Amino acid sequence: MRELPSHFVRVAETSEDIQRCMNIRKEVFIYEQGYDIRIETNEDDAESTHFLLLLGDNQAIGTVRVINSNGQLGRFAILKPYRGLGLGRPMIQAVHDYVQSEGGKEVWCQSQAGDPTNGGVDATGFYRRLGYVNRGGRYMKEGTEHQDMVISLIP
Repeated sequence: MRELPSHFVRVAETSEDIQRCMNIRKEVFIYEQGYDIRIETNEDDAESTHFLLLLGDNQAIGTVRVINSNGQLGRFAILKPYRGLGLGRPMIQAVHDYVQSEGGKEVWCQSQAGDPTNGGVDATGFYRRLGYVNRGGRYMKEGTEHQDMVISLIP
């Protein structure tokens, strides 16, 4: 693993921050992974708290959201040149801390679980290393295999 760059994670508070989140999502989910723009953004965006991962120079390189009503983590994306540096863990921890501060007891996600040998993305191992466990079986969503995963925030 390369050296972890200076970084910080914070809640996206302004319309400019939200636009930075959307730009990262567009780059990762639409241009890189081929999702349709009509399904990448949805009504959950307005009901979510969005987070930005920033380098020390304030360059936005990652984003994630949590739906406030149900603790669902989603739209987790880091720009390709910054993957594999260990930056995902602090992003997810920021979500856990936020949900816990709001009285939440768990966080769950619909992890991509595609076959990487066939061009899919399988993020289940990442979530498992953070303490998430499978909930239910795999299913298809938006043309991609997914697996619901959950972590308890109760110590």
